[in-house]
Amino acid sequence: MEPTSGLRNLLSEMEISAESNSAVQLLHYLRILEKWNARMNLTARTEWSALRPLFCESIWSSRRYPADATNHLDIGSGAGFPAIILKILLPQIHLDVVESRGKKGAFLETVAHALEMKETHVHVERLDALLDRCDRAKTWDCVSWKGIRLSSRDLLDLRRHTNDRTQFWMFHGREPAVESPNVLEEYFTLLRQEKSPENRDWKLSIYVVKQSGVRSR
Repeated sequence: MEPTSGLRNLLSEMEISAESNSAVQLLHYLRILEKWNARMNLTARTEWSALRPLFCESIWSSRRYPADATNHLDIGSGAGFPAIILKILLPQIHLDVVESRGKKGAFLETVAHALEMKETHVHVERLDALLDRCDRAKTWDCVSWKGIRLSSRDLLDLRRHTNDRTQFWMFHGREPAVESPNVLEEYFTLLRQEKSPENRDWKLSIYVVKQSGVRSR
């Protein structure tokens, strides 16, 4: 199936009105993704059968988003799943995306500009560099990552930028997407885990910082 038709069908399945601003922006995002995919490797495959699970999972996860979250950090944002779709469907959030690869960072900047995404900041750098220069008072209500493994240092440093409602959203396969599962278990508590709607081998695990470990090293 051609991707545009496939996305329209998916939006209908997910009960997102074709006339809504969200639908218009999602289709615009898909067009930009297709254009850039023709000249660089944003997604491993470009046919709709490969793209559908990415769109579906991102839309599905937006419906699990904490109601009181306003500041979001997405790490290793790549092609924009789930960060761009979360921002489209939840336009009220302030979004920081971190992508160390220059070309993918340029893609994300293009999407943010083309879709006129207010309060969206693309950081073309490594996460540790961003955290090193961040004000210690800066906190995020939700931190997400997909398709990468966070180092133990990054996990520990991220704790300095949490508040009492911060959630860590880890999209992963059979194994946790972290360098050291022991560090994850020691400093974080699993709030809940759900299987991705179209790929049962993928999960969304939501963690919070253990109260005894907040802001300690």
